[in-house]
Amino acid sequence: MANTYLNTIIERIARVSQEAQNAFGGLSANQLNWKPGEKQWSVGQCLEHLIVSNRTYFPQLKALGDDTRTPTFWERMPLLPGLWGKLLLKSITPEPRQKMASPTAFRPVLSQAPADIVGQFTAHNQELVKHLRNTRGLNHRHTIITSPANRIIVYSLYDAVNILANHEERHLLQAKRVMEMEAFPKN
Repeated sequence: MANTYLNTIIERIARVSQEAQNAFGGLSANQLNWKPGEKQWSVGQCLEHLIVSNRTYFPQLKALGDDTRTPTFWERMPLLPGLWGKLLLKSITPEPRQKMASPTAFRPVLSQAPADIVGQFTAHNQELVKHLRNTRGLNHRHTIITSPANRIIVYSLYDAVNILANHEERHLLQAKRVMEMEAFPKN
């Protein structure tokens, strides 16, 4: 299985890393942690959210790459993965159609992102790409995984990889919108 589509996904993830470095690499800790409102995320929290949420996939991706993973009951249910995958891909797009609350497992854990969050994010994306490359030999459309947020939500690895790329682009745009706000600190 070549999974040539992975080349495009990896390029998208690399582009997000580069854009994050270009847009946020020179920001001060104050700018990285400025929040437009009490319930809104800062630039740093957007990046931390991606690190936190992506990491929840790593154990499954590693087990798949190592060929040590056993499918769960829900993953063996016919039709369920296709339904969930289609629903999630429709809702997790780079340009959000509507505001969605993140599952608790995916929320940023820190109220203040560290000053090196951009570097952490870039390094994290390199690790994500490594895990994705290790699954190249699998049939992504027929390999089913479980959502780290809910064990009854299952979808194909193909859908999961596309969801991850869409999710990265979505929060990169969210972080850029924070910077464009009039009240965003100058330093």
